[in-house]
Amino acid sequence: MSKPSLLHFYIIATLLFSRSIFCSESISFCDRTPFPELCNAIVGPKFESRNSGIKESINQAHEALGHFLVMARTVFDGHVKGWTDCLELYKDARHHLNLSTSHLNPTHFQKWLTEALVKHQACQNGFNGSNLSSHLKHLVFVLQNFSKTLVDLLAENKPSAGKIFTADEHRMIQIADVGLPQANFVVAQDGSGAFKTINEAVQAAKQQRTGTDRFVIYVKSGVYNENVNIDASMPNLTLMGDGIDVTVITNDKNSEQGISLYDTATFQVWGAGFIAIGITFENTAGPGKSQAVALLSASDQSAFYKCSFKGYQDTLCLLQNRQIYRECDIYGTIDFIFGDATAVLQKCNIYVQKPVLGQENAITAQGRIDPNSSTGFVIHNSRVVGTMELAAARGSVRTFLGRPWKDYSRVVFIMCFLDGLIDPEGWMPFPGSSAFGSMYYAEYKNNGKGSDTAGRVKWPGYHVLMTDEEAEEYSVRKFLGGDSWIPQTGVPFNSGLF
Repeated sequence: MSKPSLLHFYIIATLLFSRSIFCSESISFCDRTPFPELCNAIVGPKFESRNSGIKESINQAHEALGHFLVMARTVFDGHVKGWTDCLELYKDARHHLNLSTSHLNPTHFQKWLTEALVKHQACQNGFNGSNLSSHLKHLVFVLQNFSKTLVDLLAENKPSAGKIFTADEHRMIQIADVGLPQANFVVAQDGSGAFKTINEAVQAAKQQRTGTDRFVIYVKSGVYNENVNIDASMPNLTLMGDGIDVTVITNDKNSEQGISLYDTATFQVWGAGFIAIGITFENTAGPGKSQAVALLSASDQSAFYKCSFKGYQDTLCLLQNRQIYRECDIYGTIDFIFGDATAVLQKCNIYVQKPVLGQENAITAQGRIDPNSSTGFVIHNSRVVGTMELAAARGSVRTFLGRPWKDYSRVVFIMCFLDGLIDPEGWMPFPGSSAFGSMYYAEYKNNGKGSDTAGRVKWPGYHVLMTDEEAEEYSVRKFLGGDSWIPQTGVPFNSGLF
């Protein structure tokens, strides 16, 4: 048997992933690979069982993936970090592809395929200049072939014939790390819950709830065109959906309509202890409508897990107080992560979109006004990549990590993948006068083509951290005091940086 290439390993991994999605007698995935013996050696005979349940299949997939990663490390010595990054990207891509099978809607598939291809491009960029790059270029065809297989399967199986996952099973997979809390109220557009809108459930909760014990509202799959405000009288509220792009809360309010910035928000939350799981918050005003907020959070000790925030300018307003975002997706153009909260974004995907002609992108606009304040944004172990639309602009749009909205603005990027779309200067001034000496911007152990700090701004307030001890000051444990409150949310997190 000839030595397997990176493409062959990826084909095995991709089809192995698909095995956790489909259980079809007609598909023998190892037979489809160029090296079926190697595939069978990795997967093992128990994977051929047609009687395994969903949970067992997923566990087996993770076990097989572990063996696969060990082999990849051996074969691709010298590129271990890049290959591990690719695995993370492809696992996230699989998540988006899996969504298309969870509710059998072929019209949504192209959208998720596009997101998978964005991740593929980010992986390929990590190997530019190496002899592996040519192999990776072929993976796009694997993804496209995978998409055709999925579309064919969707066409063969009518919705009435039964889903791959039921709604409850899909939700279980999405939020397995935080369990399945019992819902007090259920919202469902099809009438299977007590309420058809989120606002109806929130108002009923205000009237019926007693005390401040945690209250759970489960929002079933659907697109909810609403503006929702969780005020300070509603602490300890959990909003639980069926997953990113499955439960969607959307609106298109924007500042061009003459309304205040905060009132453009599709969803506002002021009550302390708010938790959101498996929900997409979006503002569809578009890149030309100026400020348009998807989510505004002023909730202290709030946690967002496996959620997405979609918009353009000012997508995600981290207004104030302590907040953690774990495994979330954030899309935008100008100042799309902004505010004056004490916030950590951990293992998130930051997708930079294409702005209108003549605009430049700034990911963050942190607004600290007091030098003694503990506020700031920490982006830890996350990814910054561009969308396909931005990639098509071919470098005509400059993208920066942030700009100092207020004099003491503080943002730190730690151990993140920064794609080549990041401008070499890294940071840009805010219009007018920027306090380059009093703000604090820092980077530490980032990777990717956009992480080179040699050409960064020479501002007194910009720093390249030199030691783990310096960087550890921005860990969840120290920066958020997270060890004292995040465990109660049930959301997984890394207390330290490593």
